[in-house]
Amino acid sequence: MTMSFQKDILIRIVKAIIGVAALTIGGLIYIRYRNENLLMFDWFHGLGLTEQIEDFRNNTEMPSVYGWVKYNIPAGLWLFAYMFVIDSIWGEDKNNVYLYFLFFLPLLALASELMQYFGMLPGTFDLMDLLSYVSSIFLCIIINKV
Repeated sequence: MTMSFQKDILIRIVKAIIGVAALTIGGLIYIRYRNENLLMFDWFHGLGLTEQIEDFRNNTEMPSVYGWVKYNIPAGLWLFAYMFVIDSIWGEDKNNVYLYFLFFLPLLALASELMQYFGMLPGTFDLMDLLSYVSSIFLCIIINKV
């Protein structure tokens, strides 16, 4: 294996780990702080995880958090995770297909939030969601330029 190939593989692995970590943190925020009537809690029940989820949610040692951490940061983390994992899949082999996959979901997220603002899509527009998406996109671009 050449040194360049080894470096590319290592960078891909690190990016995948960062992506999975961001996804995990966003998921844990959702599990801990969001309302139990979300569909994912039905999935947890179906998987037999209700007791573990309740223990995690009722842990009094967990800090209370601001609303934007509960409601906006997870969306940004998940978008960031998506972009990092896509980047790790392509590695140094960047092309137009890579750009399509990298920016498809971020553009869809931005478009859906803007469509909510203009009443073209059901839901509630949230400026903090929009800022979370934009921040995630820029952070991913900036990190990948280094």
